[in-house]
Amino acid sequence: MSARLLEAEASLPAVTVNLAAMLREASTFDRAAPAVSQRGAGGSFEPMAWGRFVGHVGAAGAFFEARGIGRQERVAVWCGNSAERLVVELGIMASGRTSVPIFPGYPADFVAQLLTFSRVSALVVDTPARLASLPEDVRPACVVVLNGQAPGASTWAEVIGDRDGDAALERFATESRADDLAVIMFTSGTTNFPKGVMLTHGNILSQQAALRALWKPTAGMRLLSYLPWHHSFGGLFERFFALSTGGSITLDDSGGRNIELMLENVRAVRPHVFFSVPKIYAELMSRILSSPEHEQAFFHPELRFVFTAAAPLPLNVSDVFKARGVPVLEGWGLTETSPCCTLTSMSLERQPGVVGQPIPGVTVKIADDGEILVKGPNIMRGYFDRPDLTAAAFDDGWFKTGDVGEVTAGGLKIVSRKDRIFKLGNGEKVFPTPIEDSLAATCRYVKHAYIFGSGQDAPLALLFPNNELLGSSTVRAEDANCERPRSVEHLRACLTECIDCMNKRTGTKINRVSRALIIDRELSVDRQELTPSFKVIPRSIETRFGEYMRLLEKGETELPDDAELIDLREGAPAKEKK
Repeated sequence: MSARLLEAEASLPAVTVNLAAMLREASTFDRAAPAVSQRGAGGSFEPMAWGRFVGHVGAAGAFFEARGIGRQERVAVWCGNSAERLVVELGIMASGRTSVPIFPGYPADFVAQLLTFSRVSALVVDTPARLASLPEDVRPACVVVLNGQAPGASTWAEVIGDRDGDAALERFATESRADDLAVIMFTSGTTNFPKGVMLTHGNILSQQAALRALWKPTAGMRLLSYLPWHHSFGGLFERFFALSTGGSITLDDSGGRNIELMLENVRAVRPHVFFSVPKIYAELMSRILSSPEHEQAFFHPELRFVFTAAAPLPLNVSDVFKARGVPVLEGWGLTETSPCCTLTSMSLERQPGVVGQPIPGVTVKIADDGEILVKGPNIMRGYFDRPDLTAAAFDDGWFKTGDVGEVTAGGLKIVSRKDRIFKLGNGEKVFPTPIEDSLAATCRYVKHAYIFGSGQDAPLALLFPNNELLGSSTVRAEDANCERPRSVEHLRACLTECIDCMNKRTGTKINRVSRALIIDRELSVDRQELTPSFKVIPRSIETRFGEYMRLLEKGETELPDDAELIDLREGAPAKEKK
């Protein structure tokens, strides 16, 4: 192991040539087994067997072919997760067309911009209302509405029709090449207008070949899936892991928002593996620690492991899994890397910030300035219609991830996003991400933290509370010394002490938070303050909460009514309300 280079220990096995061939192979495990299930009108989960599923996928691909949508032409998919959406989107990709998934929470005017930019030849929506929200001049000639009817639009029944889907899929498996485009997936947009990441069949399937070598999954593995498919974690990593191994996806209608419903669904499905983000794991563990019934349902005997990504999982959450003998696997990557580059092992021991070793086929290098560079079959073709951005994203064939990291004995460690690093007034560099992670790990009543302070004497913080936990009388404390705050005012009092303790544990003085504001509201995906994977969007925070940031930077003590000041400076004045 070099101090600057990490290479996969295992070589990459043979990679399936295209997505149609992958589906054909996966369906041979058991055509009667469920491929995808969703909540039916009767209230129970209704399965679609693998045989019927792949037949519908082939028929959907043939539908777009019959409508004159040429190979590699683009089809936008603007809808939530559903079995029908899964069939149609796979039909698009398996038949050699290119899917352009769009976040269903985006407003119609922004979607119109994305459709115009993408120059799509067809559009798939889930409801007539969604279609009606779009200006007519951005709608392509070919439109599909999955649920209901709209003038000039094709229906779900017309898409699957009476075509011989199995024969169509067989033909598609011989037509697409590994380097054909499968999807243009827009980045989450944490900085500017989203970039359209162009990924090929080979990009996606190289990941699955690597996962099969590492995890050795068996056909029929059950997954309960809520992660949105317009995003790479759910749409590429989880979804194709299940499909390529002959697994069974049950669509979790909690959407990651209703934790009680999610736990009910866990009880019904008993997933073998579970994919989620730290925010949801923290909320799940809060419920589980308060209910033996929930604990028994989640930690059932068939649960093999859970997987987390998008942000570090606090150790106080992963310790709950460790105590019950369930491995927590963590991965790192970006949409541009299809998305996974590194994975941790099945060990019960976890190291904060360490995201493991490169997966088979992938090589990781640390540049002189600390940026993480990556090579491998998972690297995107480029950004759609932006050759300038594509050229800037590569350095001598290495993809520049924008993350800063280091090589450790346990593998790659993520330090921060390169564009988030700032300097204090004394010229010392501050890496915000580790401080934000420490704040979240220090108190589970803090849902999001944002560190800033360019030119200041010490880092400053905006803190956004978990209001659901603050209002709960049933959640028990994992730490006997926790004061279990019930309001933002109470949270300020106990956080002052907790952050002071965190500062004292911090080895470097420049990483000690001097002042923070608790803002009495939660960040939202719908308001575009968070990405769909619940990452904070810096430009949005700085726009929406710029006045709060300026108050902290100026050392003001007169604050808005929805803000509570934590001031850890020596001799700090008391806070006053406006």
